[in-house]
Amino acid sequence: MPVQTGSQFPYPEFRSRHVRERQSPVVWRWETLAKEIEAAEHTPYGTLTLAVPGGSHEVVPGTSMTFQAVRPGERTVPHSHSWWHLYFVRAGSGAVIFDDTGDSANLSADDIMLIPAWSVHHFENRDGAEDLMLLNMSNLPQLAGLQNNFSKEHA
Repeated sequence: MPVQTGSQFPYPEFRSRHVRERQSPVVWRWETLAKEIEAAEHTPYGTLTLAVPGGSHEVVPGTSMTFQAVRPGERTVPHSHSWWHLYFVRAGSGAVIFDDTGDSANLSADDIMLIPAWSVHHFENRDGAEDLMLLNMSNLPQLAGLQNNFSKEHA
């Protein structure tokens, strides 16, 4: 990558670039979300990410919220990454396994769990009759803005 020459601009312009309009309240209706989650592709890392009007995935500055459905009898891929997750178990039951320590925790509806950055983890829905439905908040947008959004799959 070649070295480039930078430029500059007056400080008042710098300040004006960081003025944001006041955010309006936003509601996501579960009836609509449930239909979209059911119709969406269920990947090992997420199913549906919330967006505010205008399309931004940062529902709160620097953070995002994503639904993840783990189908009965399925599991996600063990992985780790530079961002944290705060998970809210919306429905179903299953387990989170921390592959680097061998620890695990059973999960059921209404549980909340923090997965710190770089913790090797995966989810399992071993014998549930319904999807393990997770809603997670993460600081991935913040770290992406800092060019620090690294992840790794573990075998």
